[in-house]
Amino acid sequence: MNEAEKLSRLADLVRSGVPADVDAAHDAAERARFVEAVSRGAGRAGAPGRVGSWLRASPLWSALTGRPRWSFALAGAAALALALVTLWPARPLDYAVEGAPSAAGRYIAATAGGEARLRFTDGTSVALSPGSAMRVVDVDAAGARMLLEDGRASLRVTRRPRARWSVEAGPFAVLVTGTAFDVSWSRGDGTLRVALHEGSVTVRGPLAPEGLPLRAGQRLVARMREGDVQISSGDAASAADPAPEALPPAGTAAQPREEKTIGPGGAGGGDAGAVRPEGSRAEGAPASPPTDGAGPAAPAGAAVAPSWAQRVAAGDFRAVLAEAEQRGLGGVLERGALDDLVALGDAARYARRGDVAQRALSATRKRFPGTSQGKAAAFLLGRLIHDGGSPEAAVAWYDTYLAESPGGPFAAEALGRKMVAVERTAGRAAARPIAELYLKRHPRGAHEPVARDLLTP
Repeated sequence: MNEAEKLSRLADLVRSGVPADVDAAHDAAERARFVEAVSRGAGRAGAPGRVGSWLRASPLWSALTGRPRWSFALAGAAALALALVTLWPARPLDYAVEGAPSAAGRYIAATAGGEARLRFTDGTSVALSPGSAMRVVDVDAAGARMLLEDGRASLRVTRRPRARWSVEAGPFAVLVTGTAFDVSWSRGDGTLRVALHEGSVTVRGPLAPEGLPLRAGQRLVARMREGDVQISSGDAASAADPAPEALPPAGTAAQPREEKTIGPGGAGGGDAGAVRPEGSRAEGAPASPPTDGAGPAAPAGAAVAPSWAQRVAAGDFRAVLAEAEQRGLGGVLERGALDDLVALGDAARYARRGDVAQRALSATRKRFPGTSQGKAAAFLLGRLIHDGGSPEAAVAWYDTYLAESPGGPFAAEALGRKMVAVERTAGRAAARPIAELYLKRHPRGAHEPVARDLLTP
């Protein structure tokens, strides 16, 4: 028996149980109320409950309850109502466009002198900045799929059960359920920018095939030409850019020689990840420690604790390590935000905890492939291992970083350190081609004297 036959059978049961002397006008009025209730509730959470409430409030309920035959009829009516609610197609959302005279079909283009706005019937709104263009590709009851062709859009998506919205920009897609965020796309240089104000989103694309989750306060910048993705937080932007005096100079923090050597092909080194130049603040640490991996959230109204990035910038490395261990180091490494992994790796390196630093850098590469932090983690792992007494193993990490970020912030130091490591492990003759390449790319680099010495007959 198919669905149509089942519904027909339910209707027959209802008709057989209703007495023949029901007032026709009253019956028509009740039938109209029933259809209205089902139409209004179809496709919405709690609709079955609303239909049940309507049935119980109906005058027929008190008249028929207690009489077995007619009670059975009421049960059949309730079943029919629930079936209609379940099978009734949900009504798709609609939207109106304001301030866009060139809104032809589903294409909306804001003028150079003012913004355009889309208002959806569920309360969701999209504001297009002047000169921006967007196309509404598809709309259904759950949400809409939009294509930002160029420019910037600010969205406030209403939270609803099973809501589904997406904004595509170039090769990227921002997936949301209920949130407020800004997204911009520049076709000229292939750059995507996302700033999340409320809720959470996931950004997917060729630089993040598995998706990068963002939470409130975080910003993402993806540059297709450079193959680079950066994630930062609002409080990171307010931190001082120069490294504080408490930070050791780049390259001077020697690590314990008993460090275990792990190459790019070993545990934790498979994927490209991201970090920033040593000595700078950790990018994107949250305003307060996240609950992932440990610890209850701070109660409402409580003072916000400094982020790990802020603590590292202040030179309080041991406090970061202590809090990570209190939360559970394994949980932080497996579930912590990118911001916290970067700050933890910095704190561990500056506090000369090479074991923790290596684990944090490896987790950054494994969990956040394609980000600038993960790519830099390859160089930092190489330097960590090199300073720990294993120059030969470090060369593989230097090569990985140079392959992933040939123009990155550590490119000169990676090539210079590779040159020194090769000379130490394979001799001057093996290091000379690297010295020639170094002088060609970085004629005034810090390793220039070493390179010229190697090329001296």
